[in-house]
Amino acid sequence: MRLRRSLALVATAGVTLLATLTAPATPAAAAGSAVVPIVMSNFSSTHPNDAGSVRLRAILRNTNQFALTTWYNETKNYDAQIGAYLTFGGTAEDNIRPPAAQAFGLAVSLKLGVYQTGNNSNPSPSATEAKTKTVRLISSLAYRHLVNTSGGWGNAWQSAHWAAFAGFAGWLMWDDLSTTDREYVRKMVEYEANRFNSYTVPYYRSATGAFLTPGDTKAEENAWNAQVLQVATAMMPTHPNYGTWMRKSAELMISATARPSDVTSTTVVNGRTLADWLDGSNTNADGTMTNHDRVHPDYMEAISLNLHAGLTSSLAGKGTPRAALFNAGVVYDALVDLNFVVGQNPYAADPRLTRTNAAPGGTIYRDGSSDIYYPNGNDWGTQRRMQFATMDVFADAFGIDALASQKGAYWEQYHAQKVLDMQNRFTDRRTYLGAYNDVGSEDTYPGREEWVSHHAGWAYLARWIKYQNAFSISDQAY
Repeated sequence: MRLRRSLALVATAGVTLLATLTAPATPAAAAGSAVVPIVMSNFSSTHPNDAGSVRLRAILRNTNQFALTTWYNETKNYDAQIGAYLTFGGTAEDNIRPPAAQAFGLAVSLKLGVYQTGNNSNPSPSATEAKTKTVRLISSLAYRHLVNTSGGWGNAWQSAHWAAFAGFAGWLMWDDLSTTDREYVRKMVEYEANRFNSYTVPYYRSATGAFLTPGDTKAEENAWNAQVLQVATAMMPTHPNYGTWMRKSAELMISATARPSDVTSTTVVNGRTLADWLDGSNTNADGTMTNHDRVHPDYMEAISLNLHAGLTSSLAGKGTPRAALFNAGVVYDALVDLNFVVGQNPYAADPRLTRTNAAPGGTIYRDGSSDIYYPNGNDWGTQRRMQFATMDVFADAFGIDALASQKGAYWEQYHAQKVLDMQNRFTDRRTYLGAYNDVGSEDTYPGREEWVSHHAGWAYLARWIKYQNAFSISDQAY
């Protein structure tokens, strides 16, 4: 029987303020900073073969198979393009994020040597062809960035997230990129990182507890913006802006999971007190996060975006900043043990959160099951599980599950198996049934298959890093 934490009333109150958040500055790129490639000889060539790792490899390989067959040739029709660089049909999220996410999942599989051609009725291509297509995706994404091609994508609200996928994929496949394409990748990452040099970090609540963005935490936004800085500092450790990037990355990560009580805390994280780092909070006192005008388990995945630093830092042979783990255990424990009582609404201080907890109540994670409870309803579809499987793997690999009554390895077996079972319904190994915009869709996000791919890449890479004993924590001051 698990111990249950009772859902406590959040006492934060205050008038609602409207905040105008200025766009991040875009200074000119610094010149001449070399990229340090990943030194794979520092790692063992073997892989973990426990049941969980075998399952994660199967999920990742399934995403690869779908990516290089149905997705590449039919959904996107990239095989029909004959130019040196692919065109993506525009510069918005739906144009850039999906291929960037897909490129990352493929790059992890190829770099770690787990890619397989498959042996069913819809086999994925050879490793040579897979590498060619992956490199073409990466180089095209970098080439189409506005720093390399006039009118290209970038300098947008979410573009740091897309650049983190494409840049990380490029770093993984560095040895396979041409000199020209390496420079395109470097400049893309550098440009998107430099956008945050003097960026003002946004908050859900002010330092006094007033709601700045009611119903809409900035946790995931701050965490995904930190990701491009994680990639940039891992790739370019001698860059003139390295120190600036590390400080801003730490600030963004800490702000993402900061609770109201942290704003005045004297606890030191990477050289500064929390009170010094913070101008507000983005996470509720009980570890939940609010978005889309509800308490939303999907957005509690901000901890995974922060823990992404464990992937980049470990591959670079460095310790992961403690800022990346800040409050991650509190958020993960809220998924596992926080008890929601039907009919209650302890978040009513936020004027946009008008819903009471729906039946059947209880915890978000469900004992012995892959089911997920959404206390205020779910607007992202009925069968999303890969983000929870990834959080479980990260919890286990990076040690953030100490507070939880059942640990990450316990939950991962249910959530990851659900994903694998979904994939095994299809010969091309897609994950979802029907269209994203169908009534009752399993996942309503247009880039849902690519979303599974990058999560599978994150999850398996984290498991591999744990197996390599390559993860450590750094308390260095920035």
